[in-house]
Amino acid sequence: MSSPSVPPNAGKIMAAVQRALRGLDVGSTEATQILSWANSETPAIYDRDQTAYLVLGSYRDSYLRRVRAVSDRLNRRYGTYAFLIGDLTDIDIPRLPEFRVKFHITATLSDYVAAVFEQDAGGEVNELGKLGETEYFEKAYAFPRAYHWEMEGNFATERDVLAAGAQIMAATDVDEETKAAELEALVDRAEHAGIDITVDDVISKLEDQQIDVPSYSWVHLNDFRLFELHGRCYPWTTVDELLGATDELPGSPRPSWEQQ
Repeated sequence: MSSPSVPPNAGKIMAAVQRALRGLDVGSTEATQILSWANSETPAIYDRDQTAYLVLGSYRDSYLRRVRAVSDRLNRRYGTYAFLIGDLTDIDIPRLPEFRVKFHITATLSDYVAAVFEQDAGGEVNELGKLGETEYFEKAYAFPRAYHWEMEGNFATERDVLAAGAQIMAATDVDEETKAAELEALVDRAEHAGIDITVDDVISKLEDQQIDVPSYSWVHLNDFRLFELHGRCYPWTTVDELLGATDELPGSPRPSWEQQ
C-alpha cells in the first residue's frame, strides 16, 4: 500500500507555512506540493522515538565542513536525527520563498536547533535573526566562532574583559558613540566581577596587545549576548572545541564506548 500524500501533522505544518509567509494565501496546488514534500522528507524529524536537531550554518565550502561535523557528531548519539536544510529535496513551489517555508517547517518539527556562526555576512545572518525573534528561540543554541563572553559571570581575568572590548571595537554597522557606551557598560560589568579596570585601560591595553576577533556585526553581537544570557551560547575556536560544545547539547549522549 502506498504512503498517504498528507502527513499526520498536516495542520501543524501548514501553520508553520503561514508563519513563514506572514499569512499569505497558499494555492491548493502549492499546499498539495508542500504537504507531499513534508510527507516524504519530514517523518524522520518528528519520529517520537528519536531526538531531532536542525543544524544551521554557512554552506560555503570551508564553513560547511564544520557544520557537517556538528551534524555528524549529533548523529552518533542513540536515537538521534540531525540534518541540514540543504539535505532535503526541493519543493516545487516556484512562486513562494522556498527556504523560508523549509526553515519554518523544519524548525517547528525539530526538538532542537543548533546554529554555527563564523562570519558577519551570508545566509546565517538571517537565520540568527529568525531564531532570536521567533518561538524557535526557546529550542535554539548558538555556536559562534571566537565570540568572547560579555557578561560578568563569564569574566575570570582581565584578559577576558580585553577580549570582549576588542570584540566591541571590531564590530561593524555601529557608530563610535555606541561603541564608547558599550565599553563603559563592559567596564561596569567587569567591576561587578571583581576586575579593576577602566575604559582608558581597555583602550590603551588593546593598542599594545593583538587580540584576534571576528568582525561580527552589531546585530550578531546583540543576539549572541541574548543566547549567552539564556545559557545557550557556546563559543569555540577550534573544531575540537566545537565538537566538545556540541556534546553539551541536551538529548541522548554519545555511546559510552565512544567517549572512552
